[in-house]
Amino acid sequence: MAITELDLDQLAEYLDGEANEFGLDFAATHGFLCATVVGPELANWRKHLFDEHEKEVPPAIIEQIELWRQDILQTLLNEEEVGFPVEIEEVSVDSSLGDWAIGFVDALFLNDEAWFEQADEEEDVIMLTLPMMVFSGIEGEPDLESVRKNPDLMEEMAEEIPENLTKLFLIYHAPVG
Repeated sequence: MAITELDLDQLAEYLDGEANEFGLDFAATHGFLCATVVGPELANWRKHLFDEHEKEVPPAIIEQIELWRQDILQTLLNEEEVGFPVEIEEVSVDSSLGDWAIGFVDALFLNDEAWFEQADEEEDVIMLTLPMMVFSGIEGEPDLESVRKNPDLMEEMAEEIPENLTKLFLIYHAPVG
């Protein structure tokens, strides 16, 4: 059996296309995968990613998503920052960065107790996930709304996300010494 290589074009075509009835779009899928890699383990993450319709997704796409997740993990293990797989055309909630953040926050909320159960790290986790919360467009939080109205702060938060992913990964996956 040949080793399949990660094909982001194939993934983008499927995830952003009509055939993807149950999953997130390309940017949101990357955000979702990032959360499953940097945060605590999320059991059955594929089932959640496709809203329990994983069996209806072509096996080649499932394989590509597995490879993409492994690529994110390997990037972090190599002590490199995870980049966005899409061009960030604007720093706003209504952008590909907003879509990415929706995917990240979706995965976080599926497992939020595990994310916040480490009491000594809870404040760090809240601060490190704040940019994702802001860009996801979660409504009803006055503090998040005020941040969204400040373009300079939004730009700063967007720039923090790759480093924050690394810090979150270390919180949950650093060797215990």
